Amino acid sequence: MHRNIALDILRLIMAFMVIGIHARFLADVSPLGEYLTVNGLFRIAVPVFLMINGFYFLPVLSKNNHRKWLKRIFILYVIWMLFYAYAWLDVPDLSFESLMKIAHRILFGYLHLWYIAGLIGATVLFLFMRRFSPAVILISILLTFATGVFIEYSGNYQLFQNSAVSPIFEYDWIHRNFLFVSYPFFALGYMINKYSLYKRISMDIIVVLSLIGLGALLGEAYINFHHPDSDNLVTVILLTPALFILFLKIDIAGHSKKIALYASSIYFIHIFFLGFLFKYTEIKGTLLTLVVFILSAIASFFVIKINNRFKFIL
Repeated sequence: MHRNIALDILRLIMAFMVIGIHARFLADVSPLGEYLTVNGLFRIAVPVFLMINGFYFLPVLSKNNHRKWLKRIFILYVIWMLFYAYAWLDVPDLSFESLMKIAHRILFGYLHLWYIAGLIGATVLFLFMRRFSPAVILISILLTFATGVFIEYSGNYQLFQNSAVSPIFEYDWIHRNFLFVSYPFFALGYMINKYSLYKRISMDIIVVLSLIGLGALLGEAYINFHHPDSDNLVTVILLTPALFILFLKIDIAGHSKKIALYASSIYFIHIFFLGFLFKYTEIKGTLLTLVVFILSAIASFFVIKINNRFKFIL
C-alpha cells in the first residue's frame, strides 16, 4: 500500500520541535530566538500531529473501525501513563485535594501525554459532529479554536485582571484540551482528506501560503515577546494546514512505517531522558535539545523492537 513518507518526515520534525519546547531550545543563545521557536514556530507540532491523525481517520471511519481506533489510542494512553507513573502518581494522603489532583492528571494527561488524552476526546466529539454538514463542522472548528486562543490571551494579557474569573484563565488545561486544540485540528485534517483539498491547490500557491503563515506566526510570537509561554496562537491555524498540505503534495512514495514509529517513540520517551538530564547534568537549551533527541532516537530502536512484539506501545 502506498505511503507518503513525507508525512512521516514531518512527524519526525515535529517530534524534535516538542523536545525543543520542553528543553527550551536556544535559551542559551538568545532570549528572542528561544521565544520565536519555543513560543512560536514549535507550537505547530501537536496541531500537525492532530491533523495527521484526523487525515488518516477518514479510512478508519469508512471501514467502520472507529471503535478499534479508540481502543488502540486508549491502550496507548494507559501504557504511557503507567510508564510515567513514577513522576505523577503521588498520593501523600487520601484527602479530597490529593485525589482530585490524581484525577486531574489522569483526565488531562501527564505533560506531553495531554496530546493522547486530547486525541481521545477529539475523536469522540468528531464522531458526533460528523453527522452535520461541512459548513457546521467548519464553523465548529473556527469557534473552538478561537475560544482557546481567546482564553489564553485573556490570561497572558490579564484582560480580566482582578475579576472573579481571572485565576481560571491562568491554567493551561483550560485552553489546552481536547475541545479547544485537539478537536479543531483533528477535524481539519479529516476535512482535508474527505474533500481532497490538497489536490485542489497548486504547489506554488501552497508554498506561498506556507511562507505567509510562517511569517505571520513568527510575527505573532515577536509581538508576544516578554509575555508568558503560549500554546494557542492565532496564526497556528494558518501555518499548520498550509504546511501539512505542502508535505502531502511532496508525496515521497514508500511502504515502511519505520520513520513514523521513530517519531512516535521519540515523542513518548523524550520526557524520561529530559528529566534525567535536568536532574543530573547542567546542560541546557540547544545542547539539551540535541542530546535528548539523540538519546530518544537510540532508545526508540529498542522501543520499536518491543512494539514489533506487543503492537500496542506505539
